[in-house]
Amino acid sequence: ERTMGLYLIELEGAERSFHYWRSTSAARHLADDPGGLGAGLAGAGMVHLSGITLAILPPEGRRTLLDALAAARASGARIAVDTNHRPRLWTSAGEAREAMAALLGIADIALPSFDDEAALWGDADPSATLGRVQGLGVAEIVVKDGGGPVHLLAAGTRHRLDTPDATDVRDTTGAGDAFGAGYLAARLLEVAPVEAVATGQALAAEVLRHPGARPPRERVRQLGATLLPTG
Repeated sequence: ERTMGLYLIELEGAERSFHYWRSTSAARHLADDPGGLGAGLAGAGMVHLSGITLAILPPEGRRTLLDALAAARASGARIAVDTNHRPRLWTSAGEAREAMAALLGIADIALPSFDDEAALWGDADPSATLGRVQGLGVAEIVVKDGGGPVHLLAAGTRHRLDTPDATDVRDTTGAGDAFGAGYLAARLLEVAPVEAVATGQALAAEVLRHPGARPPRERVRQLGATLLPTG
């Protein structure tokens, strides 16, 4: 029997901790049918996934997923990856490093978080993360570092972009994912990477002001109308 997944949340101040039950999650079977997976990706302009997706798949499922992503990329899709390392989901750090290097090897955009990368790879600072991921062949890299500056590589140029101070922080859940959503939405609309970082920061700051991982839809629409091109 498969479920969508089950988790419990504990909230302490503005921080949440999560307890997951993933063993019967339907997501573990997303690569069981290579034909169906390929059909689902056909025609995509961008495919975004995280390291958690790799971590929950068996080795043969990872290979199937990577093959499907490579085929989608060859057909014109951009592959975007948030490395999102969760040690408990891997049998070893070596397995995680090997799988993530393979995924980043076919990625067009990478959105790693420095704390995750330091834990897995021993990176000394966000600049080191940027250089290591660049060495894997990724052309566009955005290294997140909580409230610290964002380190960006785009069109062969490095940028260090300050993160504005967030106000009225109520819940940090989902801020990193919101940043990625804002950044990728902007890039899909052909906003330049530096400005796309600002869009991601604005959406993340809005998430911080609301309980849970999602701010009110109307507020998201307002931000989109302000920050994203409409024509």
